[in-house]
Amino acid sequence: MHQSMIVVDDFYENPLEVRAQALKLDYPHLSGPEIYYPGRNSKQFMLPPDSDRMFSYILREPVIGNREMAHGKCRLSFASDTRAGVVHIDPGCAWAGIVFLSLDEHAQGGTEFFRHKASGSDRAPLSDQEAQAKFGLPTREAVLDTVLKQDGSDRSKWEQITVLPMKFNRLILFRPWLWHTSGVDFGDAPENGRLVQILFFKPGPTPAPAAARPTVMPPSQRR
Repeated sequence: MHQSMIVVDDFYENPLEVRAQALKLDYPHLSGPEIYYPGRNSKQFMLPPDSDRMFSYILREPVIGNREMAHGKCRLSFASDTRAGVVHIDPGCAWAGIVFLSLDEHAQGGTEFFRHKASGSDRAPLSDQEAQAKFGLPTREAVLDTVLKQDGSDRSKWEQITVLPMKFNRLILFRPWLWHTSGVDFGDAPENGRLVQILFFKPGPTPAPAAARPTVMPPSQRR
């Protein structure tokens, strides 16, 4: 038995303030083959105080934010944005998370999860042995190179199995090896576009007692 997804509603105590701060961040336009997501990530980071301890409490296992990734940044995207790939995983972490910061009157879709039709798998292999048994490929990396490069942008190769719907101030946490995508982008301005906070966690030491419920966070350039 293992836990794959967690949904926490009414996550922030002051979500309108958090949203207002997120809208004030800088969202530079970046391009290149390594930019696989729609929209723009914020230049700054926003995290609640003592966030590692708080998320360890929610997840019931010790975690620390993976600051090698975009942990704590926000992402803003619009209906006009395009993406290089669709279905993906988030390597380098044990949990991924999103806080939805779009208002309910603008929100559409949510985070989508898929089954790969050819293999019947709803996630990437966790070991080379599993890659050999389920995919007939020698290594886990070979599966990712083959499946995502060949099929990642072709929706006909995937069966959608669930959606975690977008709702203002909802936190979702999920295992990053699940095949997933961010779903539909919407809006044409920061005020009505798809606004989320991104989270990535790796295993951490045993946590201290839980932190208080999160409140508004000052943007920070520090990791």
